[in-house]
Amino acid sequence: MSRGKSICNVLKTIRKQVADANDIKYEPRECDYEGECRGTCPACEAEVKYISQQLDLRRQLGKAVAIVGISAGLSALTASASTPIGIDKNQTPQKPPKTAKQGKTNSTGCENEKVLRVGEVVVQEAIKPDTSEVFGIVEQMPVFRGGQTKLMEYLDKNIKYPKELEQNGVQGRVVVNFVVEKNGSISEVKVIKGLHPLLDKEAARVVSSMPKWMPGKQNGTTVRVKYTLPITFKLK
Repeated sequence: MSRGKSICNVLKTIRKQVADANDIKYEPRECDYEGECRGTCPACEAEVKYISQQLDLRRQLGKAVAIVGISAGLSALTASASTPIGIDKNQTPQKPPKTAKQGKTNSTGCENEKVLRVGEVVVQEAIKPDTSEVFGIVEQMPVFRGGQTKLMEYLDKNIKYPKELEQNGVQGRVVVNFVVEKNGSISEVKVIKGLHPLLDKEAARVVSSMPKWMPGKQNGTTVRVKYTLPITFKLK
């Protein structure tokens, strides 16, 4: 395995350990990046961004965040650069036993080997994701049109604080889950951390009324993506 692929696999292991320690749903995907992936390809960066968002959400909810696996990962990275386990550096490499040739041999003397002529390009078709599946992390996450700033402006402009609660002074954060559909519309709105029934209802209303987002993409294909949004209620 190349040095770059070894680093990629170690980083995936670290991300998996961090996710498991913090009850984050995450399954590393097999790296199909062509070339030396050192954890900086679009897919790896998307996984890092997803886990970072989930850790930030835990902090916002007042939950402890556990960071594990770093020392083990560094050890594995060091090992991948040294002599492979079980091989004596002083041992003389032995040639593999010769076997009877089968099939046809081309002009290079290599059996059943495909030789590319200059200018030929081998194109592998990317695996298209199931567009009916709801993803938690994709290479290109969905975005509110105009970005985070416009999203905050939308929430500030459209949230209506219930008059019934003004005298009680109820303030805090409501966390809402929803799905950004392939056409950018919002569906499956659900409050996962409530504050007060009236505030929960208002948060769900505002999210359901949001204009269409720029949808997420996986391998160039538009897909459905689950998104988590904390909404803060403050008396002005």
